[in-house]
Amino acid sequence: MHLWPELAFMPPLSHWPDRPQPYLAEHSEVLKWLAKEYHCDLHVADRIFQSARNKGVIGYDSITHLWCGQKGGE
Repeated sequence: MHLWPELAFMPPLSHWPDRPQPYLAEHSEVLKWLAKEYHCDLHVADRIFQSARNKGVIGYDSITHLWCGQKGGE
């Protein structure tokens, strides 16, 4: 996908910043960043997020609870 090179450098962001509360897409820093960077709505940003996660372009750090780009998809 043409977005992968840019996503590999995504900064560390929270996808679920208010963990004790139910998940709401509109609170996700990851989805807000994707929507802003790619000029899309949160629904499309979520599809980009899911695809990038599945391809290994972005990864989750279980210690910091943040998502960030994985340079080169590694």
